[in-house]
Amino acid sequence: GTGQGCKSLPQKSRERLMRRTINDFTFTRKDTTPIDRTKMIQVQSGARRMALTGMMMTLLLLMFPTAQGFALSPSLARPRIRHSRGIKAAPFDEDDVINNNPTTTTAAPSPSTTASSSTNKENDKDDSKQPCPCIYVEDSCPYSDGTKPESAFELAFDNFIRQGSSIVVEALASSPLNITLNNYVPPSQRPPDCLGLTLSNEAVARAEELRECCQPGGRVDTNWASRLLYEVGCFALDELFPERPIARFWFLEIIARIPYFSYVSMLHLYESFGWWRQPELRKIHYAEEYNELHHLLIMEALGGNGRWRDRFLGYHVAFAYYWAVNALFLFSPRAAYEFMELLESHAVDTYGTFCKENEARLKQLPAPKIAVSYYKADNPYMFDDFQVSKRPKSRQPPCDTLYDVFQNICEDEGEHVKTMRACKDYSKLGGMIVSPHYQSGTATDDEEEAKILNEKRRRAWLEWSEEVNRASTAEEDF
Repeated sequence: GTGQGCKSLPQKSRERLMRRTINDFTFTRKDTTPIDRTKMIQVQSGARRMALTGMMMTLLLLMFPTAQGFALSPSLARPRIRHSRGIKAAPFDEDDVINNNPTTTTAAPSPSTTASSSTNKENDKDDSKQPCPCIYVEDSCPYSDGTKPESAFELAFDNFIRQGSSIVVEALASSPLNITLNNYVPPSQRPPDCLGLTLSNEAVARAEELRECCQPGGRVDTNWASRLLYEVGCFALDELFPERPIARFWFLEIIARIPYFSYVSMLHLYESFGWWRQPELRKIHYAEEYNELHHLLIMEALGGNGRWRDRFLGYHVAFAYYWAVNALFLFSPRAAYEFMELLESHAVDTYGTFCKENEARLKQLPAPKIAVSYYKADNPYMFDDFQVSKRPKSRQPPCDTLYDVFQNICEDEGEHVKTMRACKDYSKLGGMIVSPHYQSGTATDDEEEAKILNEKRRRAWLEWSEEVNRASTAEEDF
């Protein structure tokens, strides 16, 4: 039974002897020290667990540099947020904000709040009077997702790594093991969950019914197929985003950009084949898309794309929607404009209801930097260009609080409705739809020539409007 004796046996005999010895729960080494087989199994299973945990941690550490960009949001890379006075998320020390994350936007406390720190108990009774600090998800360069254009395969692979790493981070954090890094911030303590904003689906439906029944021209006249598809889409939004207004707005904005992509693509196709050319209409659609882009960036700053499933659904629905609008525009540009008018009208109802429900809370929060840079731009050319019902620089909205931002977005959507209505009439009766800059004659140096040119364009616009009214009256009589 000793190791010395086993060496003289044949190979097969030694193997049989070893198996028989193991089955007796002990085996003999050269030092003749018996070892329990049960303990061996426990040690082996423990080693396997340690190896598996090490592999998971290594994978997490390798993937985390891409995950903290949060393709997702940089909020994973922020220090842990403290609770304060019943508010789910309050910022850390101001020095930490300056030193660790210079791109973070926080609401600065008012001087009165700082001076009255000794009376915090009295102020806690009425939190509505206190500025509610909150952290937004903002990058130094929100317009770009990378440093340079790459091939589709490289971009797809990089996106796969970003999205996959974010899934791993969230899965490990929500698992029973609760594996997180030191600077991980739970979803409940970062935007949009920490903002405390609400939206009632019933209130949105009532606002839409009120608009269609009571406001003149409030109901969008469209075909039954577009109306049915619109109703199905509204039902899906209500079911997919209950009590999650910012995620719902992000989904709406990533969908709202797509028709303008499609319109520009189809106008390029018409022009490439020599069928029809109208660069002014194409420029207006580009300005509309640029406006919707900033709406999307604002929602991303508020954490609207924080969940992987929302991003997955939004991107794939947008891809399918793009080709559907292309096909619809190919057969009927008017129907394509009608459906977009439906969506923009719904956006006006949704944002208007949201502002009414959360007015007090929104006025406590600061405006994201991306919103200030857009609405307070030194050169508002692109902002003015899609608003065909207004003269350039005639609309200069405030942008001090988050309430101002959402009010501006709501008004933007109303301007989109007017532009889509003009495009629909254009596709029906002809004429020429031009941007406000083209109408204003700002490119003419001589003021007299500019006035004459504007007067001619004004008369042409009035004649076209009268023709639209006569055609609409004739259809109603018929």
